[in-house]
Amino acid sequence: MPRNVAEIILEQLAAWGVKKIYGFIGDNVFHLFDALARQSQIEFYQVRHEETAAFMASAQAKLTDGLGVCLTDGGPGTLHLLNGLADAYTDRVPVLAITGQVARRNIGTNAKQYIDQQSLFRPLAAYTSLLCDQANTTDILGKAYRIAVTGRSVSHVSVPMDVLPMPCDAEILPPAPYLNTYPASSSQVLDGAVTMLEQANRPVILIGEGGRPAGALLAELSVRWGAAVITTLQGMGAFDRAQPLYVGGLGHAGSPAATKLLGQADLCLVAGANWWPQKYVPRQISIIQIAPNPSDIGATTPVSYGVVGNTESVLQYILERASLTPKQEWVYAIKQETENWLNQLEQEVNTPGSPVHPAAVVRAVQNSVTDDTIICLDTGDHTVWFGRVFRPTQQRVLVSGKWRSMGFGLPAALAAKINCPDQKVLALVGDGGLSMNMGDFLTAVKYKLPITVVVMNNRTLAMEKNKMLAGGLTPKGTSLLNPDFAKFAECCGGKGYNVEHADELHNVLQSAINNELPTIVDVQVADLAVRGTAMPS
Repeated sequence: MPRNVAEIILEQLAAWGVKKIYGFIGDNVFHLFDALARQSQIEFYQVRHEETAAFMASAQAKLTDGLGVCLTDGGPGTLHLLNGLADAYTDRVPVLAITGQVARRNIGTNAKQYIDQQSLFRPLAAYTSLLCDQANTTDILGKAYRIAVTGRSVSHVSVPMDVLPMPCDAEILPPAPYLNTYPASSSQVLDGAVTMLEQANRPVILIGEGGRPAGALLAELSVRWGAAVITTLQGMGAFDRAQPLYVGGLGHAGSPAATKLLGQADLCLVAGANWWPQKYVPRQISIIQIAPNPSDIGATTPVSYGVVGNTESVLQYILERASLTPKQEWVYAIKQETENWLNQLEQEVNTPGSPVHPAAVVRAVQNSVTDDTIICLDTGDHTVWFGRVFRPTQQRVLVSGKWRSMGFGLPAALAAKINCPDQKVLALVGDGGLSMNMGDFLTAVKYKLPITVVVMNNRTLAMEKNKMLAGGLTPKGTSLLNPDFAKFAECCGGKGYNVEHADELHNVLQSAINNELPTIVDVQVADLAVRGTAMPS
């Protein structure tokens, strides 16, 4: 019996190593779901909202560096994907979205739920195409796959409902591991970077997500060079807090000591980071950036020197050839600033009472998680507190980096647990962010995913409220009416805990993290604003 287009699509994805698809059913994609039911190579995860499916595909791509795939119906189902795909697009991770479309005869008409999907996706996808001839099935999928993987971006293919059941004998394309090959700078370019490192007196290393595989080499470089180490939120865990010159995070959601030291530094080596808020970039500093993709060099902020290549290979070259001597006066300054900051931080995290100080929640999370825990951050005031307080060992942090969307934390935790079932997964979310996608806590229950969701509940959109108050504005639209999140978890078939006092945190978190059910910890937190320190102008 000949295969149809729906079956060929799934066979092609499986040939490229796709093992999971996230999505939601609808009329236009019935035949794809029928094909999913009759195969065993790809597992499908049903969500309650299509945005969750796109966030899960994005989070999987961030976590595994492989292609994330989401599948939905046309019309509203397609539209609901866009926010999650924007997260993947702005954070430069490979995601393929497959959506249904009305029958070919209805394209361009006033048919129910018809929309020009290619126009809709064009701002948020490097590639979007309509598959309207069954003979081109693998050709179009192949182009979408190539562009998503090599460009680390979003690709989209829409398939009319009448095309999916058509007989198809398109040839399955083989895996293409060479697509992950990147260019590399010459030894002459690398030697130029070595010279600049040797001439630096007050060096700093900024580590992003791309620097994670090179953590041990960066630790060696930090000691030999006498360089302060700062991480982005996504780079947290790439560098252990036990390392002697680790300072903390970057920016408003970071360590004030990091800002002060950057202001005094004369050279910053950027390893695997493509985000640097402009008001935290000192004007006088020289910047060397290491990135595997040439287009990333200087894309966020102007740099003095760029090196293209695998971060580990570049650092190995530098360590073998550079003559580095730490400047003891600078090393002392790094340690002194860090010690001053940590002393201040201890006062915040040890604040007793009720409602709980946000810093105390983050410190309790830090003390409760294992080294290999995956921490999924939503966007909100709690994100700033996390970046300020959390001192990582080797934890992996997933966050909506540049898009900064609320609602990311829970879907990311679902994807993390599905792809790393043997690791603990904790989502740290705000009450506003959780309530956007909280229906998908049922997805955790349905698939028996024992994630821990810690809600910092202050019954307000605190970041927006505090910014408006600081600007002399009336914070209309920032108060929230919340349910009892712990009871909600219980109603869904999970486990729920309520925390009202700081001294309850440790025991509750230990119980929640070791629970075999999906769990929500509802923590009543104080509505306190973080006072950040920007770079002086």
